[in-house]
Amino acid sequence: MRRSAVLAAAAALYATTAFAVPPGFFDGFTQQVPYRFVKPPPCCVHNNAPPQAGHMTIKVGTTGQTDPASVFTNDESPQAILSLLPGAFDDPERSAVNVDITPESAYPDLGGLQCATNIYLFKSSKPLKLEGLVTLRYSDQLPAPSDIWTAPENGGAWSKLGSTGSSAPFQIAVRTKQLGYFAGCYPPGASAKPAGPTVGGGQTLPIIVALAVVLVLLGGIPLALMRRGESEEDGQGGRGAPDPDAGRRRPPSRRKGKRR
Repeated sequence: MRRSAVLAAAAALYATTAFAVPPGFFDGFTQQVPYRFVKPPPCCVHNNAPPQAGHMTIKVGTTGQTDPASVFTNDESPQAILSLLPGAFDDPERSAVNVDITPESAYPDLGGLQCATNIYLFKSSKPLKLEGLVTLRYSDQLPAPSDIWTAPENGGAWSKLGSTGSSAPFQIAVRTKQLGYFAGCYPPGASAKPAGPTVGGGQTLPIIVALAVVLVLLGGIPLALMRRGESEEDGQGGRGAPDPDAGRRRPPSRRKGKRR
């Protein structure tokens, strides 16, 4: 009974801790850094901070090609990233290339698009020769965008680029050979999918994990008691009953000798 009480106390302590710690502690991911909106939605107006821009000068390496680079915004957790391979730019002059990423409040008409991210303008002093990877982070307070959309820097209609997915939570990425405006959006007329149980910012998953651990611990109590009972029975059976003949002396053995 003492062991069962200890297990029950441990289960209760785990459940209490799961409710007490910040969301995301038991998810396998840390709590998400708040997203910085240019135009925050109603859910995120409180304590919203302005998003940051990013800049990098990419130099030319010893091979005569521009170096590989990752250009990102200066937010605490970068919200827009451009990843580039060696020789990504068309650079016959073999000179450094300037790349800028800026969050925009003015951009081409979205035409019904619903965006879950800021609209970012990606610019470079020279055109791309190889595809770059555009990665956008989105808020854990909004449903995930289905695709990345783009519009030309000089204005024009938005077009869908799609999504290559991302290995990190709350990110969406796509490859492109043309820079310009980029945003993570839902297509016109489509309704955003409910966020559901979140992995990094909600309480749902920690609660499920805590309850699962409690069930496992409670389920093991009868088995532990059963094994304890079996071990006690084995111990008693090993000692056995006293031998009635143990205290008696045995008569000396008689050897038959040869007659002379």
